[in-house]
Amino acid sequence: MSGEPARRTSTGRPLRLVAGDDVPQPRPVPDAREAAEAPAPEDELALELPPQRRSVAVGRHWVVRVAAEAGVTGMANQVVELLASELLANAVLHGTQRAPERPIRIEFALEDDRVRVAVSDSVLRRPVVLHPEPIAPAGRGMAIVEAMSDRWGVHKSPDGKTVWFEVDLAEY
Repeated sequence: MSGEPARRTSTGRPLRLVAGDDVPQPRPVPDAREAAEAPAPEDELALELPPQRRSVAVGRHWVVRVAAEAGVTGMANQVVELLASELLANAVLHGTQRAPERPIRIEFALEDDRVRVAVSDSVLRRPVVLHPEPIAPAGRGMAIVEAMSDRWGVHKSPDGKTVWFEVDLAEY
């Protein structure tokens, strides 16, 4: 990776994609900046974030780190990062109208050779796959999820919905 610019967290610190006990794990906290630095139990593979724009970056960096620690590297890790970012952005932009104080939850699971990421928010409305004009400034998030994941779906609950995707690692 020499010669590449350093990736940075929302606070400007370099992002290190390493596994091991020296990397602190985030835990559910009320502020997204604290979430990036707070330790958590080793078995916790979920993170609750406030419905704020900066939570997208915090959640994305968390997913990248958790995936790398689970052995998901290279292109597969980048795909998981992109798709998680799209779901988090949708949750922040569209998933807080019903209960703006309710946190957004992101979960990561690795089963066999498959990564599953799920993002929960407080809105019941299902996401829509749009196909906007090439010059449109937005509206491609779920089309990207549909195109790059192996499977995706939505589970509704009385408290809102969970949008999830799966990526088969055998393809990478």
